[in-house]
Amino acid sequence: MATLREHSKILYSANTNTPSFEQINTGSLQRIADAVEKMASSWDGLIRDRDYYKRRFNERTDEAKRLAHSNAALRGYIKRMKARP
Repeated sequence: MATLREHSKILYSANTNTPSFEQINTGSLQRIADAVEKMASSWDGLIRDRDYYKRRFNERTDEAKRLAHSNAALRGYIKRMKARP
């Protein structure tokens, strides 16, 4: 016996032994629920990826600022050393 999901996929004609409208509707609702769950899992993955890349971007931006500041400080120190008699 086919499940309600499978029955909801079949195109029936008027003269066949068909399940009731409620059974077909229940199967189609189950298929819709399955599709929504699948979309939700994809959405969670996208959110997780977005958070990861945002965190990595912020870490790299902070590191770049720190290195630029360190570089400027070292250039100033070298300039003062060259100016010494």
